Order: sequence, then structure tokens, then C-alpha cells
Amino acid sequence: MLQVYSVPQRYFSSSRDSLQGAYVNRGASEFDLTRKPKRKDQLRGRFKLPYTVALTPSRDQSHLHTPASINHLSNSSCNGTETRYTVQQQQQQRGSRGYSGQPGTKGTKGAPNWSFIFDPAGRLCYYWSMVVSLAFLYNFWVIIYRFAFQEINGETRWVWFCLDYFSDFLYVLDIVFHIRTGYLEDGVLQTDATKLRNHYTNSTTFYMDILCLLPLDFLYLSIGFNSILRSFRLVKIYRFWAFMDRTERHTNYPNLFRSTSLIHYLLVIFHWNGCLYHIIYKNNGFGSKNWVFSDSETADVVKQYLQSYYWCTLALTTIGDLPRPRSKGEYLFVIAQLLFGLLLFATVLGHVANIVTSVSAARKEFQGE
Repeated sequence: MLQVYSVPQRYFSSSRDSLQGAYVNRGASEFDLTRKPKRKDQLRGRFKLPYTVALTPSRDQSHLHTPASINHLSNSSCNGTETRYTVQQQQQQRGSRGYSGQPGTKGTKGAPNWSFIFDPAGRLCYYWSMVVSLAFLYNFWVIIYRFAFQEINGETRWVWFCLDYFSDFLYVLDIVFHIRTGYLEDGVLQTDATKLRNHYTNSTTFYMDILCLLPLDFLYLSIGFNSILRSFRLVKIYRFWAFMDRTERHTNYPNLFRSTSLIHYLLVIFHWNGCLYHIIYKNNGFGSKNWVFSDSETADVVKQYLQSYYWCTLALTTIGDLPRPRSKGEYLFVIAQLLFGLLLFATVLGHVANIVTSVSAARKEFQGE
């Protein structure tokens, strides 16, 4: 006998409802035109997929053409969903490839946009600052020497002309280099050419660089070949200090570098002081020549320079054994030299103490490990 089991109706009804709901949800997920394009745009931006570009054939060649509709169907779409692009995104994409970005017109390949922006923390900027520092050191040593010993300007005038204007050419290139050097703004490196130019031209550095290149050389026609007219080239000392500071922070031998820099500064101070001493002696500044060496007038240029350098070394190191001054002006000059020598000695002693302390600290740290 056949038995019929009764099954609750609510089971079929619930199952039927669930099946209908599943098909409805599936259809809504497949034909949802609002969520699918957003998801596709997110994936396209993540993987940086190329935008769809319509190819329009012509008689001569095929040109890249913007789609007729902003809301177009993507050929790379696998399910036929709509992909939306803005005109601005299309123009940026086409501009980055070297094509004209005007919508609705045939794009033609334009000239590449070359732009060179130098990283201020890069190696190229560091090496360039070294070149500019060498040009500054040339002026720093030679200008005062040629002014004190003008006898050397006669036979080698054209050599000095070439060296002077070569250093000026490097100064001009430094201005161009500064215009194309990036800078940090709110922690972000700025690379826009217009912003870089405005930032540099509105800074104090720009006016200092212009001051370095004042064309006072035209006064050679009236007062003669005199190197003192190039004194404004020494304003470039800020570039030399920046180079020395960066080298000290990045070198593997900072103590050796500090010692070398200290010796260089001492030699420069003795050099300038010796040239000043010779200028005063040559122009009979104090009305007497009893405080100079007896054979200074008959000696050649090299010996006169060495005698001046030797006198200033004795005065600034307070060793003594100097020719005794006679007039009031000579006494004042020698006293000023001795006082400056004491300050210089204290400064040098402090720098040497810092170097020794840093060496001892590094050695103790190494032994502690």
C-alpha cells in the first residue's frame, strides 16, 4: 500500500523564496552599474592599467583619437560593464605619452618635454658645490695676493684674465644650477620649474649670487688692472661653508677632515695678514720702515711674500723676535696683531680639544662594545 508522507508547506515556500532571492541577488550583482565601475576603476588605478584609446584609421596613418563618448564601454572588460573616465584623466594620460590632449580632435605626437631637476641631497649637487668652492678658493687666495704684490700682474696678465673669467663663468653656471635645484616644502620635494624659479629669485641667495657678479671689471679702463675690484667674488663664501659642512657630516674620517680644515683656515689667516702687512709697508703707512726686515726693498716678489708671511706667523703665534716698532702707528698695529693672535690661539686650542674629545669618545665606545 502506497503511503504518502506529508511535508510541511513552509519548507517548499521557504526554499522557493530562498532560490528566488538567490537569483535576484545574483542578477543584481551582475547588472549593478554603480558598484562594478567603481571596483574596476580601483583595480585599474592599483595595477596602473592603460586607459582605453580608440584608434581612428585615416588615409595616411592611424591617429590616436579620444572616444566619442565620455562614458564608453571598455574593450578589455570581460563582463560588459561600463567604465567611466574623465576628460582630465584622458588628457593627462595622452600628455604623458607626448600627444596633444584636446578632446574631440586628432592627436599628433608633439615634442618631448625635457626637464632636469637636481636633487639638493644628491651626488651631482655635492660635486657641483665642490667645483664652485674651488672657484671661490681661487679668488680667496689670489685677489689679496695680486693686490699686495702688483709686480706679478705685468708679465702674466693674460693668465690672470683667463683664470678670473673662468671662475666668473662657473659663478654664472651656479645661478642656472640653483634655478633647477629642488627644495623641500612641508616635507615634499618641489620639482615644478615655475615654483623653483620663483623660490630662488625671491631668496637672499639670489641677490648674493648677483652681487658676486657685479661687472666692476669695466673700471680697469680707468684705474688699471687691479684685483681689488673683484672683492665681491668673495661673497660666495656661503657656498664654500655649505660644502665644508656637508663634507664633514658625510665623510668617514670627520676628525681628519676637521684637522685639515683647521690648518687651512690658519694658512689663509696668515696669508691675508701677511699681504696686509706688505701693503702697509709698501705704501709707507706708518711713516717708518724700521719695523720691517732690512733687505725687503731689494728682495724679489717671492722673498718679500715669505718675509711678510714669516712676520705675521711670529706675530699671530705670539712667539716674539719681531723688529721693534718705533712710531705710534707701528705700536698700534703690532698690539692689534698680538691680541688677534691670542684670540686665534684660544680658538685653535678649543677646536683641537673637541677633536681629541671626539676621538677619545669613539675609542671608548668601541672598547665598551
